[in-house]
Amino acid sequence: MRNGLLKISLFVIILLPLFAWSQNKLTRIESIQSLFLELYYKDTKLGTATGFVIRSETQNYLVTNYHVVTNKRPDNGEWLNPKIPISPDMVKIQFLSKDTTENMIEIEERLLDKNGQPLWYENEIGNEKVDVVELPLKDTTGVEIFPVNYKTSAYDNVLITPTERVFILGFPLGLRSDHDLPIWKSGLIASEPDFNQEGKPIIWIDAETFQGMSGAPVYFMSKGMVTLKDGKSAIISGPSKFMGVFSHKLPVYGALWKASYLKDIFDKLP
Repeated sequence: MRNGLLKISLFVIILLPLFAWSQNKLTRIESIQSLFLELYYKDTKLGTATGFVIRSETQNYLVTNYHVVTNKRPDNGEWLNPKIPISPDMVKIQFLSKDTTENMIEIEERLLDKNGQPLWYENEIGNEKVDVVELPLKDTTGVEIFPVNYKTSAYDNVLITPTERVFILGFPLGLRSDHDLPIWKSGLIASEPDFNQEGKPIIWIDAETFQGMSGAPVYFMSKGMVTLKDGKSAIISGPSKFMGVFSHKLPVYGALWKASYLKDIFDKLP
């Protein structure tokens, strides 16, 4: 304490958060990283969802939920909708076109091999499936890919606690904004981030969510003062922090699979 005033350590970190879409249009990089997915069995459309791309040293992977690519519950393997006991065998993905960044291009990826075995990577916790899968992308000809940075962020030292706002970038009920960009839905962290829930590395998110948002990336960002883990304060402006993958639970809350847990999985991908 000096002259009756509390001395506060303050750091300022400013980074450019915008990506140039064209000469007269700008968008945040996160908006073009969320991808609109359509799930099919043969020629029958089963539903829509959200995904995004990560990259290993040699391969691009589509990340989404286990229940999206199977139509089954990850906890017990039962059908999500017993009236439609069908798993998708193909996913259509909307990407930016490499030829012109103002147009989209649709690519198709098989989910099963010729023997009906899954082509994605999956993990288990006990007898349950982790509700996050990674599908190697086979054909990305002509598409522009912007992988999500799941490793580091300017916000890594920020203290994130319950009631902090996060953003879920998905396609609720298939709704898309112009150029097939996602809808930014905000929510609040509703459980202590350092604790697991239901024996799984998830955080509860208090948000009004809908089908179609499953598999969406979740981000934390701030335009003002934040508290760091060492108790100091900072102003950070720039690319957001990847918090994990959203899994639709109920209309009033959802599960966020923690990025810290997923990083170990992603880092082991070939």
